[in-house]
Amino acid sequence: MMQQQRFVLIRLVGDEGEHEVTLKQGSTVRDVLRAVDLLPSLYIVSHVDQVLPMTTVLHDDVTLEVTRIASGG
Repeated sequence: MMQQQRFVLIRLVGDEGEHEVTLKQGSTVRDVLRAVDLLPSLYIVSHVDQVLPMTTVLHDDVTLEVTRIASGG
């Protein structure tokens, strides 16, 4: 029996405005950033005030906060 592919709706809010993207269930935070053309190494992603590793797997629809990392001297 073939398993049905499931998708999740991810909403991103933060420094770069708002984005929505639909990806396969099991995609990672890194996959989400790449899908909206944001370079993962330049951003911190959080959910309910908890920073998420780029390898975090997403199983459900969710809104994530995206913050650009400021660097320089």
